[in-house]
Amino acid sequence: KWARPCIKPVPATATAEGDLVIQVKAVKSKSKSSGKFFSIRSFLMGFWNNLLGMIGFVKFRKAARKNWEERKAYEDLVRRKAMEKKLAKAQQQNPNNNNNAAPGMA
Repeated sequence: KWARPCIKPVPATATAEGDLVIQVKAVKSKSKSSGKFFSIRSFLMGFWNNLLGMIGFVKFRKAARKNWEERKAYEDLVRRKAMEKKLAKAQQQNPNNNNNAAPGMA
């Protein structure tokens, strides 16, 4: 009967029967030691990762700039429409004043 190490408890009667031999199966995936702190491979992989990041930054920056300009134009449109509403409301309240000065400006 196979007993997995660190999972199944070994019954106490197993030692009374004689020698207890536990055979551990080989691990399927071997761990790879990092070795040195900086290796050539890690340096190249870091350089490649940084290069891809810079390319992605430039690529998405163009789209972000276009989005920023559209949003800014929309905000200017909203600001202009709000000012027109304020002026129209001010002219309705004071029909004698025909100059086009902004409210609060004399």
